[in-house]
Amino acid sequence: MQKAKRKQRARQRKPAKASKIILIITVCAAAIAGGFFGFYKFESGIVYKEVYLEAGSDMPDVSEFLKRDAKDASFSKDSTFDTQVPGDYKLTIKYKAPLFGSLSLPVTLHVTDTTAPVVEALPEYLFFTYQEGKPEAKDLLASVTDATKWTAAFSGSYDFSSVGEFNAEVTVTDAAGNNATVSVPCKVINDTTAPTISGVEPLAVSQGDTISYTANVTVTDDYDKNPTLEVDTSAVNPDKRGIYNITYIATDASGNKSEASTTIQIKSMVIAAATESTVNKMADDILSEIITPGMSQLDEARAVFDWVVANITYSETAGIDDLLSAAYKGMYNRVGDCTVKQKTAEVMLNRLGIKNMEIEKIRDTRGHYWLLIDVGEGWYHYDPNAQLDGSLIFYWHDEDLWNYSNTHGNTHNYDKSKYPTIQ
Repeated sequence: MQKAKRKQRARQRKPAKASKIILIITVCAAAIAGGFFGFYKFESGIVYKEVYLEAGSDMPDVSEFLKRDAKDASFSKDSTFDTQVPGDYKLTIKYKAPLFGSLSLPVTLHVTDTTAPVVEALPEYLFFTYQEGKPEAKDLLASVTDATKWTAAFSGSYDFSSVGEFNAEVTVTDAAGNNATVSVPCKVINDTTAPTISGVEPLAVSQGDTISYTANVTVTDDYDKNPTLEVDTSAVNPDKRGIYNITYIATDASGNKSEASTTIQIKSMVIAAATESTVNKMADDILSEIITPGMSQLDEARAVFDWVVANITYSETAGIDDLLSAAYKGMYNRVGDCTVKQKTAEVMLNRLGIKNMEIEKIRDTRGHYWLLIDVGEGWYHYDPNAQLDGSLIFYWHDEDLWNYSNTHGNTHNYDKSKYPTIQ
């Protein structure tokens, strides 16, 4: 009987022991689960849920979204934002946590704009009566600095159609509604003053040279910083020797115009071989053949005159302007126009010490050059060219030359104001 009771008590103790074990296991599991949950909460709580940034700031690094350092944290590929544009950006930070692996943690970036635009106004705004309508408000501003897009508007109504001065207020407002207002001095002007052209002088170039018509020419205006300059060269033939008229035309923004005129001389090319020493030797060699001892200066001048007339064949297309080149051509090639003949004689007369100077015909359809000489009796005309009628103008009085010119198509009309008194 007692033995049966003991067995019954033993069977009753076994379930109690099992319950304890189950309880222990349950507690341990709960503790482990709680630990894991707490660790997960710790790891997943590494990010700030919301981050605020002022528009215009530099692009933030992922570390600015973390509560503690984490080398493996990064933005997900689909996380995009623009610090220049205010707004709420939903981002995801990828984080490789111990035990749990890769976590995707949501955060919100708030890009806010609380700063008003920085506005710099023009020191003065000028508006001209020729301009149509009225300016836009932004035209009165030198610069605007803001992180977002902005607009400018006049704070009131202003009359830009009548001459006068006034202050205009311009308000600049950014995308977030922040604004700043500046006052701009305005002047409405009726500009009637033409630009000023400076540096216009006669030009001279050789055939084939590049012509710079505006190298020393400047244009200034009282209001227009960049007035236009045109050069009318329609009368210039750069391939033909001669003196041509050119006109400079300056125009400002108001349409005011000014003009300045000058001339350009197209000269023949310079002969490289025509050095001073070479040309002088050529002249001396000829003079040694035509000048004899005891000659007066007038006789010497006649000898030079006769040599040039007899030995240099006239050619309208063989002209040359440079003194040494022309004389070289006359003495070496023995061909040339009136300029070649005149300058060949000039070099020889210079070697003889005979005073001379060039004289030019008043240009009409064609030009002509000859010399004046003075052998101690005053200035006389000296043209070492046989005229079309065979006349030889050697040592002529001024009256005789004018009579001849007036009866032969103004061949030698000249401007008396440019030369000394001629006998």
